[in-house]
Amino acid sequence: MAMHMATSAAPCAGRVLARLSRVNGAQRRTVAVRSARVPCRARQSARVSATATAEATAEASTESEPADLANTREVESVEGLRIVRSGSDGSDEFELEFLLRVKGLDEDVWVPAALVADDVKRDYEAKWWRVCREGNFEVVEQMLKGGGEALAAARDDDGRSALHYACGVGSEECVRAIIARGAEVDAKDKDSFTPLHIAAGYLHERIVETLVRSGANPELEDSTGRSPLDLVETLTINTPATTVTFARRSVLESIAKTLEQFVFEEVPPAAIKRSRVADDGSGETEYLVEWLDAFGDQWGKRRDVADDLVRDFENGLEYATVERAFEPPSRGKKRTGAKKNRGRLVAWADGAPPTWEP
Repeated sequence: MAMHMATSAAPCAGRVLARLSRVNGAQRRTVAVRSARVPCRARQSARVSATATAEATAEASTESEPADLANTREVESVEGLRIVRSGSDGSDEFELEFLLRVKGLDEDVWVPAALVADDVKRDYEAKWWRVCREGNFEVVEQMLKGGGEALAAARDDDGRSALHYACGVGSEECVRAIIARGAEVDAKDKDSFTPLHIAAGYLHERIVETLVRSGANPELEDSTGRSPLDLVETLTINTPATTVTFARRSVLESIAKTLEQFVFEEVPPAAIKRSRVADDGSGETEYLVEWLDAFGDQWGKRRDVADDLVRDFENGLEYATVERAFEPPSRGKKRTGAKKNRGRLVAWADGAPPTWEP
């Protein structure tokens, strides 16, 4: 059951469906967060029950005596948010905890989300979405330090993440900070728009490059079947070539070129003809690849060429098409000491001299 924090903030806020993408491991997926619903508290309240606070801080705040928490204390601010396992060891169940600054306590305390007043959670959430929409890097970075993983994974009612909003407003600093906290770069909103769709649509060229270099997939399609590249091409077609729109078209064309560099086609090669060291100063090996279709020979980076093809090239193996093969007639039983059969005589389609092949 998904944990959420209600809010009455701007339309692009709403409920945070704490979809904890990228929580465990490199290929992290959505993890549901278990959280029990609690009785409704007074909206004007900004307090945590003394009992809940005492239970949550029994270990973290040993200096505070239980008697000090006998009365309900006022929450001054939320300083952080984290994801914790809610079950026994090895459980895949998670929940959220808030780091609260409570009046009268010397240390901030971690409290389960279910025990925190709704208005405290609502204000914290509203602040997060607001600074993301504004591109306020200073506050975004500050909040990420306290709750980076959970905040980067959170979604609003429209399925949008903080990364969606940072890409829309064009804050490259915010984009990099949110990605660094484990944000899902290919997260889709309710219309299947990814952050890359948003950045490309708003012509934020540097952010487009940041996203694709961070692993964003430029071939993912939205609900209408358009990839980010399709979107850019449509915008280019709909932008007339005039002196007024020259700058806009130039940016669109530049973004299209960036996206095309990260769109790959699986094509069977015929062979590698030769290799060289790239002239870009990287020292990387490039290979001249011959294709089976009518496409011309092309230099490709090592990372883009199949391992078995490179291995065969380095071992001196040559690929060629057989035009005809001649099988020598059988001569009956083998004689002791007779010459071993040499295999088949092969005529090659490229005009190379025939050879005996096993």
